[in-house]
Amino acid sequence: MDSQPFLLLQGITKKFPGILANDRVNLEVRRGEVHALLGENGAGKSTLMKVLYGFYRADSGQILQSGRPVQIRSPQDARSLRIGMVFQDFIQISALTVAENIALFLPDLPFLLTRERLFRRIEEISKRYELTVDPAAPVGQLSIGERKKWNC
Repeated sequence: MDSQPFLLLQGITKKFPGILANDRVNLEVRRGEVHALLGENGAGKSTLMKVLYGFYRADSGQILQSGRPVQIRSPQDARSLRIGMVFQDFIQISALTVAENIALFLPDLPFLLTRERLFRRIEEISKRYELTVDPAAPVGQLSIGERKKWNC
C-alpha cells in the first residue's frame, strides 16, 4: 500500500450566504479504497464532492494528490488529475444528441469541429472504456443507465 494517500482533503471549508456547508472537513482516500459519505440532506456531502470536482472552490483548506498540493478550479482540472464524478442529477440537455452534449464539455473544443471528427473521437473513447454509445442518439431517448454511463 502506498505511504501517501491518493487524495487528501485537509480543513476544507465552504460557505454560502447564511450557510456553512463544510466546516474544516478532512478526508483521506488511498488507491483501491471505496468510501461512502453518509448524512442527512443538507449535511454538505454533495458540496464537498463538488469542491473536489472543481464545481465549487473551497473558502479554506487544501487538496493534496499523492502528497503534493493541487489546485482544482474546474471539472477539467479534476479530470486531468484522474478525479471523476457521477452526478446524482443529470446535467445533460435532453433535447440534444449524445455528441452535442459531449461537445459542450470538451476541454479542448476547437473553434470548428466537424460532426465526423466529433463522432470519431466519441467512438475512440467509447472503445477505450468499453462503452457503446450512439453519438447521434437523442439524450432524452436513452435509458437512465445509458445516461449515467457518460454523465459529464
